[in-house]
Amino acid sequence: MPEQVFSQGPLRVLLIDDNPDDRALVERELRLRIEQVEVRHISDAATLAEALAAGGFEVAVTDYRLRWTVGTEVLREIKARYPEVPVIMFTGSGNEEVAVDAMKEGLDDYITKTPKHYPRVPFAVLACFERVSNRARLQASTARESLAKARLEVALQSAGMATWQADLASGQLSCSDDAGPMFGHPPGFVHADPAQALAQVHPEDVARLHALWDSVLDGTSRVAAEFRVLGADGELRWLAGSAKLLQHDGSRARLVIGTLRDVTAEVMAKEAQRKQREELQTIIDVLPVGIAISRDAAAQNISITPYFSALLGVGHGNGYERIDTDERPYRYLRAGQALEPADWPMRVAARLGKPVRGEELDVQFHDGRSLTMLVNAAPLFDAQGRVRGAVAAVMDVTGLKDVQRELEKANRQKSEFLSVLAHELRNPMAAIGYSVEMLRHASPPAAIGKAREVITRQTRHMSRLLDDLLDLSRITLNRIVLDTRPVDLRRTIEQACESTRALIESLGHDIRFDLPASPIMVLGDEVRLTQVISNILNNAAKFTPANGVITVHAASEAGRAVVAVTDNGAGIAREQLDTVFDMFSQGQSKVSGGTEGLGIGLAVVRKLVDLHGGTVQASSEGSGRGTTVRIELPCIAPDIVEEQPPAGAGVAAGTHLRLLVADDNVDAADLLGEVLRLEGYTVQVAYDGRQAMQMAEQWRPDALVLDIGMPHANGIEVARWVRAQDWGGKVALVAVTGWGQQQDRSATLEAGFDDHLVKPVSPQDVVAAVGRHLAR
Repeated sequence: MPEQVFSQGPLRVLLIDDNPDDRALVERELRLRIEQVEVRHISDAATLAEALAAGGFEVAVTDYRLRWTVGTEVLREIKARYPEVPVIMFTGSGNEEVAVDAMKEGLDDYITKTPKHYPRVPFAVLACFERVSNRARLQASTARESLAKARLEVALQSAGMATWQADLASGQLSCSDDAGPMFGHPPGFVHADPAQALAQVHPEDVARLHALWDSVLDGTSRVAAEFRVLGADGELRWLAGSAKLLQHDGSRARLVIGTLRDVTAEVMAKEAQRKQREELQTIIDVLPVGIAISRDAAAQNISITPYFSALLGVGHGNGYERIDTDERPYRYLRAGQALEPADWPMRVAARLGKPVRGEELDVQFHDGRSLTMLVNAAPLFDAQGRVRGAVAAVMDVTGLKDVQRELEKANRQKSEFLSVLAHELRNPMAAIGYSVEMLRHASPPAAIGKAREVITRQTRHMSRLLDDLLDLSRITLNRIVLDTRPVDLRRTIEQACESTRALIESLGHDIRFDLPASPIMVLGDEVRLTQVISNILNNAAKFTPANGVITVHAASEAGRAVVAVTDNGAGIAREQLDTVFDMFSQGQSKVSGGTEGLGIGLAVVRKLVDLHGGTVQASSEGSGRGTTVRIELPCIAPDIVEEQPPAGAGVAAGTHLRLLVADDNVDAADLLGEVLRLEGYTVQVAYDGRQAMQMAEQWRPDALVLDIGMPHANGIEVARWVRAQDWGGKVALVAVTGWGQQQDRSATLEAGFDDHLVKPVSPQDVVAAVGRHLAR
């Protein structure tokens, strides 16, 4: 409700601020508190000059930092023309020094511009206007001076005020009895002169009071200040004082009068409130929480904090922002159903008079965006226990919900993958078991040959599965090292096609090539690039019905090497194109009626291509319409690739060189020994590290094939011992172990091993490694 009505027309206020939003907020507060008010907005120098020339305003309210000047300059201009017009500075960019300077220039009031202080402006305007009116009434009512003095004494006693006066001609100071205790002295104590009183003022406040005293002597304004005094009793007190030049004969000041009031308790309470507000505001600013508050029982008028404003896109600013519920650019949903405004959590809390906790709401914006909020709301009560409003706190949990969905998806994929893995491992194990059972019986040579082929084929299949798993683990953990050199992708494609030829031919596919006549050179690891293209070809073969067509295209395009593998098979649904390269992603596994495999081949492809600085992308026109997988790698200039000796080149079999095999797995050691004997080597077998060193000392082998994790002495210790012997410098050392991480390879290299093979490893690979290093 407006608090002041003027009988002689509206109160005319000059509002000087270059921020239209701030002017609007100030005018709103003025009109809320003053029924008859006329506000003139000043936003630039020209309109200010025009207003000052026209006059006709009772109060001026100005910001400090303006685009064309500062508030103190505006203050001087107003006071120069209209000394009696009160000026209020309402600013957020000032400080104590600005306030002091402005007070020197005759500023009537200074208010810090914060959202909490906007309501103070109309009270300050009324107070300033009232002071002007009081001065006029004082001059007009000198005849009633005695009665006014008596009333003043009663008011001062009720307010705990003391009065004082200083005769400037004689320097004599007079005080009421209540002034002494404010300085830590007994009642009735009076300082000899103003200087003695100022000696008890806190050193940090002395300069400010001297400045105010000078302004009093100028006779241009009445001053008021709060300051600290060091009491004679040792206590620090806050006093609120005012001073006014009472007599002036045109040339020499005569008398200054003023009041004093002990405001220590008020200042301490204000400081405590300030700290609480600061702490609360800091907490609100730090926490990723939006706050909504309503101060009416039905929670109709809702204001929100800037963080909440930013979430909803309905404006921003300091403090609370009002939201217009009729023009909201969003709507709330609960479980997919639109939420009516009456069912908002804070309105429910206000209506029921109890908290609403843990409410999840979706916010759907008109531009298509959406977010998920977690809302807690509670009612506010008055002194009689009646609901007077409500407050709500919201958190944006969109990211958490996305993570939750991703984790649930990953968990499903992991479960499916484990099912597929179990299926893929059980099948070859069953076939191997059947073959072993067949070999236990006296079987004809044809049956034995069949069993051997089955065991070989199924072991190779299991080895491929384990290789895929190990590769994916190494790449994911950044523990794979590329052996980069110039590579012709045409040769890589040929090698990949050779490795997948058996699968392609078994399905009757027609594979076609579109390769250029000139080399397509990249810097890469030929083994890994061959693995990339093999995986893609395997995928194309498995997901293309029998007698399909697979096309391999390669070319150099704008400095990029491009390999595209296209099939006319099952294709990829549009919604799966983005996830086809994810770990454990498989359109349809064998368990669910699809093809065999773990669903990690394309994940390995993407990671290996990334390591080579390239990109891989899948495209398809939909299910049943085929798939194209396109790889791009950085090209290098054509170069001569050094011919590498073929794998396994080395010492010819039958040379009867001596090999020592050591492994604590007796079956593995014995079988590997037998394979090496068939290759023409003389072989001895040890089953722990200590036995291996004893046999090597007596037998002096030409090469040692060592497991790492053996009892009594591990493979690292055996290798170091061999290299320390006079005869050990020329011995070939090959590690065959289940430890395959980069640090494991570094350890074997440091111990003196020539090669590091990771189980499961084929006997042919062991034979090739031994032959290669013996030859060298």
